[in-house]
Amino acid sequence: MDPRALLALTFTMLVWGVSPVFFRSLSVQLGPADHLAIRYALVGLIFIGVAVATKSWRMERRDWPRMVFAAACALAFYNLGSAFGFERINAGTGSLIIGTQPLLIALVGAIVAKERLTPAAIAGLAVGFAGIVFLVWNDLGVMGDPLQFLTGCAMIFGSGTCWAIYAIVSKPLTRKYGSMVVSANSAVIASAVLVALLGRPSTLQTVAAMTPQLWMEMAYLVVFVTSITTITWNFGAARLPAAAAGAFLYLVPPIGVLGGALILGEPITPGMILGGSLIMGGVAIAQFGASLRLDRRFLGLAAVLFAVTMWGLIPVAMRYLILELSPETAMVLRLYPAGLLAVVVVMVMGVPRIAWRDWGRIVIASICGNFGYQILAAYGMQSVPASWTGLLFGLEPVFIALFAVLLAGERLTPWLAAGIFVSMLGTAALMLGSTIGPSGDVSVMGLILVTLSTMGWGIYTVVIRPASRKYGSVQVACLAMAISALPMPLFVGLDFPATLAGMGTTAWVAVGFVVVFGTFLATSAWNFALGHMESSIAGVFLYVQPVVAALGGILLLGEHLTWPLLAGGVLIILGVAIAQFGPMLWKPKLRLAEA
Repeated sequence: MDPRALLALTFTMLVWGVSPVFFRSLSVQLGPADHLAIRYALVGLIFIGVAVATKSWRMERRDWPRMVFAAACALAFYNLGSAFGFERINAGTGSLIIGTQPLLIALVGAIVAKERLTPAAIAGLAVGFAGIVFLVWNDLGVMGDPLQFLTGCAMIFGSGTCWAIYAIVSKPLTRKYGSMVVSANSAVIASAVLVALLGRPSTLQTVAAMTPQLWMEMAYLVVFVTSITTITWNFGAARLPAAAAGAFLYLVPPIGVLGGALILGEPITPGMILGGSLIMGGVAIAQFGASLRLDRRFLGLAAVLFAVTMWGLIPVAMRYLILELSPETAMVLRLYPAGLLAVVVVMVMGVPRIAWRDWGRIVIASICGNFGYQILAAYGMQSVPASWTGLLFGLEPVFIALFAVLLAGERLTPWLAAGIFVSMLGTAALMLGSTIGPSGDVSVMGLILVTLSTMGWGIYTVVIRPASRKYGSVQVACLAMAISALPMPLFVGLDFPATLAGMGTTAWVAVGFVVVFGTFLATSAWNFALGHMESSIAGVFLYVQPVVAALGGILLLGEHLTWPLLAGGVLIILGVAIAQFGPMLWKPKLRLAEA
């Protein structure tokens, strides 16, 4: 490889990586409006000279509407979102969110330009957006005002979306006229819009009051970020393979995080590490996955991983809501909106005529199983950490098999009996540890309630299975969800309106996550995965769910990893594995012996 190209791209990444630090600094000290007005007044002067030198105005008349839209709308709003967003959030978090731009470009390309989304791109989108969920959820409560932090994240994400629109809309112009012509026209038009929109008489006073340090930061953004790195990027990218040049972009988010920590003294949080890793992993999958020639099974893999990850985080979100509000309020906020959405889905999809005896099965499963499961889990989680709850929820496959024996007449195999025994040892380890170990707010009664709730889910699954096979799994699941929401008004107290009015931003984000991500998107992803892989293979990934819950409780809620949690978790997962896969492992040996 050309060493000059490597040096050029390394220099470019360093400049781009540190730029969020100065975006943040100038937006805070000058105000985002004056920051943009001053910066783009200077950028406009530079690119007017470039436009004159390249005669960039010599474009066909039919191409100017596209050029004006790309620059005046997409590029201008990209800068507005960045400047006002970095005023509200730290540079490190902002740089990680900006790292999703390649994913957004792929998504916007599919929507606007009808470009095909490859399986790798879809998988990358799922992983990258899951990283944003981790990032925002973890840092929402520790980065000052939650509403301001959430608004800033939304603005940065919106600015990335605008940049994706600009990249897609301007692509035909770049192919036709070249990057320098399009860059010059874009910068001149965007500068005119931003200066006219944001410039005020007080902006001149801001200019007069700027310190030498602020002028140096402004010069860095105008000269290095906008001008010089355009040249160094084009120089390096022209001399290296596209994949190699693109790989350098992964340096930008971590440099931004380190720059915010070293220059601005910002903290590096666990959410930034985990969420940033997922974001960059998603971008890598989207960018390089196609070269691995992955088929549609990879889509199923990404979907099942997304589903079990979201399900694993539900105990984390519900534990937060239960402690922040109350078990009753958390139940209502989870089940009632989900029930309303389920009604909408049923109305859209339609349901075949259901026999009265099957209605009885669906109602019993909904009230005794699903509704009882929700009540017991909500009250149990009041005194059980999310990490412990997630491990107990991992008992679901064992209880489903057990109630299939008790209620559906299926055979009790030695493997199932052994799996139940080992799993119960794990549950006993958790309960014993809660009484003799330093487990904080863990109570035996809470563990019992959560375990009983898991049994309730097993009953629900077994009882409703025949109706699901007969009338469709999605329709029956939505009917059950709607029926489960009917008793929710009984849990609404007189203080419910006041509780809603006093809910913070983090609580509403947790509610939205549980209803949208944890319920509908995760269920849809799971059903999609079942269409692209065998059920037995998909079932293996359910073991990820309790691990995600444990990690989520430790990383997001500050829970502790204790010996009862570790020992009990290992025994529970081992017991479920014995019950589920023991017969599969034994059959080949029997066949070999028969032969």
